[in-house]
Amino acid sequence: MKDFVWSSSRNFQRAVRAKRPVGGLAKRGFDIGAASLGLALLGPLLVLLACLVAFSDGGPAFQRHIRIGRGGSLFTCLTFRTTAEGEGRLTSLQSPPSRLPAEQSAHEQHLTPIGAVLTKLGLVELPQFLNVLRGDMSFVGPRPVAPGAPELLGSAGEIYLESRPGMTGPWRAGASEESAHTHRPALARRYVENWSFFNDLRIIAKSVTAACLTRSS
Repeated sequence: MKDFVWSSSRNFQRAVRAKRPVGGLAKRGFDIGAASLGLALLGPLLVLLACLVAFSDGGPAFQRHIRIGRGGSLFTCLTFRTTAEGEGRLTSLQSPPSRLPAEQSAHEQHLTPIGAVLTKLGLVELPQFLNVLRGDMSFVGPRPVAPGAPELLGSAGEIYLESRPGMTGPWRAGASEESAHTHRPALARRYVENWSFFNDLRIIAKSVTAACLTRSS
């Protein structure tokens, strides 16, 4: 099967040579074990939050974002729904899970009450444990991007195709939102070319610390 880099117009594809996934079996084994443990421990919480989201206004519990996975394959990236149902459908097609501050302000105007709480507590992306277990994503990797995203243009696109997108990554740990947005291809390239299991653990620790500090502020 061929792998593909998607263009911004989505009207053509450029075949690329399939490469060994970043981290190989060690990284995938960690993802399976950690995702299984996370779902076992947090399963009741996920069910409770899904029910709260669905029952709050009768809409679906999840938003489904179309993203590019390893090798150029499309997959459905899950998050808890935080906006009204019609707004959620638009978001799933157009907007990435992470936004710049100005975009966040506009988005927050459309948040449901339960969506605002989930966003404040950093719980919106917990359903991505399922994506990790299925092999669509990894715990650590380049930021998930939509078809046609600027990050996929030119040679930078091949970097994204070598690694599964991550629930967290260098784009979230240790960089400002604006800096991470501006230098996403460079961050992804540095991560892929210098991957190590220790670096993944360091990024996870920094992301957890940053999330805890945000919730306490």
